[in-house]
Amino acid sequence: MNKIKKIFVTGGAGYVGSALVPHLLKNNYQVTVFDLMIYGSHVLQQDKNLKLIKGDIRNKKLLEKVIPGHDAVIHLACISNDPSFELNPDLGKSINLDSFEPLVEISKKNNVKRFIYASSSSVYGIKKDKNVYEDMTLEPLTDYSKFKADCEKILYKYSSSDFVTTVIRPATVCGYSKRQ
Repeated sequence: MNKIKKIFVTGGAGYVGSALVPHLLKNNYQVTVFDLMIYGSHVLQQDKNLKLIKGDIRNKKLLEKVIPGHDAVIHLACISNDPSFELNPDLGKSINLDSFEPLVEISKKNNVKRFIYASSSSVYGIKKDKNVYEDMTLEPLTDYSKFKADCEKILYKYSSSDFVTTVIRPATVCGYSKRQ
């Protein structure tokens, strides 16, 4: 596999993205941040290897225009937690689920080599076991976690030797971020 150089980060100006993007830049990646920039782009310092695009992941035409030429996609963009999601379930579904498969299809069609999806540990539901591990049955309880689990299944359908897919399931992310 060719070396990954150009990374497309959806939600790159968000809570996790504002911590991840500087790390990628520090390691000499060329990074394109695709974000609604609802809270502004000030959380990301200008860098010769950083390109900022104000955009909505539901905009397929824009994605088809800006994804070509990237080696990897890191998909962070979403309505990020159950309380926020419950404020507007239709908006949550359109962003967290409905926009996902088109994003994956556009990425694969445009020769992206690697797709990393930030899912959630909430896909496991509530377990009696002391330790939760990756091979456990998924039992999502809320629409937020159900859509995260659905997106994992969608992503795995597209996985191939030339389109490597990775799902991470972080627990509640906390700590300092420029976008608190």
